[in-house]
Formats: sequence, C-alpha cells, structure tokens
Amino acid sequence: MLFIVVDDLKPLLGCYGASWIKSPNIDRLAARGTLFTASYCQVSFCAPSRMSVLTGMRPDSTRVFFNPAQPQDLLRTRFPDLVTLPQHFRNHGYITHPLHKIFDGRTVDAGHDRASWSVPYGPWEMAPGEKPAPGGYQDPATKARLAELAAQGKPASGPATEGCDIADNAYHDGGVAFTAVKRILEFAQQAQPFFLAVGFVKPHLPFIAPKKYWDLYERAWLPLAPLQQLPNESAHDLAFYTHSGELRSYSDVPKVGEIPEALQRELIHGYAACVSYIDAQVGLLMKTLKQAGIAENTIVCLWGDHGWHLGEHGHWGKVTNYEDATRAPLIIAAPDQKQVSRVDSIVEFLDIYPTLCELAGLEVPHHVEGKSLVPLMRSESSVLHKVAISQMAPRAAKDGVMGWTLRTPRYRYIEWRRADLSTDTPRITDQVESIELYDYETDLLEHENLVAKTEHAAVLKQQQALFDKLLPHLPKVVR
Repeated sequence: MLFIVVDDLKPLLGCYGASWIKSPNIDRLAARGTLFTASYCQVSFCAPSRMSVLTGMRPDSTRVFFNPAQPQDLLRTRFPDLVTLPQHFRNHGYITHPLHKIFDGRTVDAGHDRASWSVPYGPWEMAPGEKPAPGGYQDPATKARLAELAAQGKPASGPATEGCDIADNAYHDGGVAFTAVKRILEFAQQAQPFFLAVGFVKPHLPFIAPKKYWDLYERAWLPLAPLQQLPNESAHDLAFYTHSGELRSYSDVPKVGEIPEALQRELIHGYAACVSYIDAQVGLLMKTLKQAGIAENTIVCLWGDHGWHLGEHGHWGKVTNYEDATRAPLIIAAPDQKQVSRVDSIVEFLDIYPTLCELAGLEVPHHVEGKSLVPLMRSESSVLHKVAISQMAPRAAKDGVMGWTLRTPRYRYIEWRRADLSTDTPRITDQVESIELYDYETDLLEHENLVAKTEHAAVLKQQQALFDKLLPHLPKVVR
C-alpha cells in the first residue's frame, strides 16, 4: 500500500481537466486507476481533515475542528483505544511507516502516534549542501535576511514564492521522495506487506519549487480566478476563516487590500510550479514500484487533504465551506481489481479508510463512519452518497460559530450556528446565524446566495430537511 497525501492540493491537475497544468505522472496514475471527480474533505483545514481520514470519523466525532495552537496528543487523549487506518494495517501484519506530514503533528504525540507505525517516523535525506531555512527557503539572500531578523529577535517572514536552480531533493519534498524510494526498495525485499505513507507539503505556502518547474509555465498566460468577489448575500463575516491571513503573513504580500494582478500571477505560477514539482516526485515513486517489481501488487491511494482558493471569491487560502476549499483530488489505483477509470458520483474522504480495507481484504472497524468506494470502482453501484458533508468553524471560542455544508450533485446548502467551542466538548446551539444556498447548474462560481429568492423556496426547504436528517445530533430548529 502506497498512501500519498499532498497538502493544499486542489483538483488543479491535467486529469481533472486543467489542461494547462503539467502533471503527467499523476495523470498516468489516474489513467490506470480510478479518478473521483467529486470528492470532498470533511474540513478544509490540515489537522482536522487528516484526523478524519486516518480515524474514519467525522469532525463532530473526533472533535478536531482546528489546527491546534500548541501541539497536543488529541488523538490518544480522546480516543486511547481507537484503531487508526495505518494501525489497522499494522495489526494485520503490515510494515507501516510515515514519511513527512501524514497526521498533522499538532494533534498526535511527539512520536507521531507510535501505535500506528511499526517503523517510527524518521528524518528524510536531503541533498548534500546547505540546509533549508525555516519555511524551506534555499535562496541565500532570503536565508541571510531571516537569520539576521532572528538574531535581532524580530519576527521573521520570508517571501511567498521561491524558485532556486537546485536539485529536487535540495528542497524538503524532493528529500522525502528520495527517502521514500529507499524505503520502497527496502520493504519490497521483506516478507511482510507494507503500508508506506508519504506526505508532500507543497503546494502549501510558501510556493517553493526548483526553477525547472517554474520554467514549465509562461506567467502571462496563466488564468486568473474568474470571480474574485464575495458571493452576493452570503455570510461574509462567517464564510472566511482569515480572509487570506495565511498568505498575508509573507513578507512580500500586502497586509490589507486587494492582491495586485502581477502578484496574483506570480502566486498562481508558484502554485502550478509546486504541483508539477510534486508530480515529478509521484512519478519517481511510481518508477520505483516498477523497478522493485511490485507495481502490479501495490495499491496506490493519492489524495489532497483539502482544496485551496487561488483568488476565487477574492480569497487566497483554505478553510471555507465553498467548492474550492472542500473539493480535493482522490485517485485510487488497485492493479488487481477490475475498475472504472472515472467516478463522477459524490464521495467523501471518510470513504478512504473502508475502501483501502476492502481492497486489502481486511474487515472494517466498527467505528468507521464512511463507506467503501469499491462498488463504485467496480461499477457495481452508481451512487453511494446523495450528499457530502463538510464543516468549518471560523471562531474558536465561547461565542464561536460552526458551519456545515451539504454538497449534492446540484446544490450546496450551508448552515451557520452559534456554538461554544472553547472546551473539548463543543456545545452546538439551535441559534442559526445564517444560511446559504447555491445552484451549480446555473451558478458554477457561487456568485449568488439564493436563500432569499422565492423561486428557490421549495429547494431550500428540501435542503433543510436533508440537513436535519443527516445531522440528527444537532439541536432541532423550528424552520
């Protein structure tokens, strides 16, 4: 089992219809496996999304909604006996090993959950030479400036992009791939099956990739987000976690106001370069599986932990309940299975855990809340879910708010409720702060919230009834 997770990866890949993106290796993986075109994360935030996938439970069950400000073992503190996805494989005789970011390190113990991994979390090998500065930078001028600020005790932030003319493994993700190659060749020689989890950080900010991947693109030709305004009549104060705050923390990005067009193009160029950089690392792993003689006996699962706004709605970042943040790639290649190449039905990332279990012939633990996608992969079913459920909390306090969103094939319904999120046991109230409704058949870019439109009253009522049915643990609201 080769389990690949890519941080902040939206479906900006050739196999997802983005013909201008250079992603030949991931495209080939999709061609020999099953590509899920409508796959949705449970939270568009690193720690809660990964916790949900690796435990098989919804955020309302894990109670992990944010990236913690301080590292803490939320997994084992709250669920000491829970069996994670890699732990389940370990319990059935697999060598399990993580490289780089699999769980978010802020939510597991310092050993990155030793119950899950038989080979401990360990370092990856970088190219000889200067080590990257914090943030991954290798540009000498940037490293010198960061070092000077740190020596002065001043806050240090680097630029949002970098593209040095260096080897792939002089940056972190190339080092991770280089080490993963060694692990594949090592594990392939052992009698045990293996579950190798490889976490790539790019295209997470800062957008850093070797120069040769920047050279694949002509910046002037890159498309900008077609709609850079907030949705009309939407819950503007609730819908965005930081209003591009993550991006604005970088030294060359305006702290307030619009992102200038020239900088937009540079950022999109950087994101695209990072996608192609990671694509090359995936290609290296696929080549190694073949070299080791196990390509036809290895299940490959590649997913992005959530999407990312590249200027859509004027937002640069994740953590919204809109399409660009909640939809992310999912590709599963099971070489010994007869499978369709494309599934357009709605699926959830919760489904990854039971799917990999079924493909490996393992029983699914009773706590898992998703459904196996194998029937869809084998064309034995056309629909497993009528809806995908995602959620986010823009404020983590006693006066916080939680928003859930339902994505059906045509509509998105969002309901925001007052919530006390200041303790480990959140209290959700029946106080509805705002609701939103979007029709993707007529408004693909989420231009207008349709809640107040009388012609959509019946649809709104249907969506609210579906919401109440799918989220029965929430206090009832008189509608």
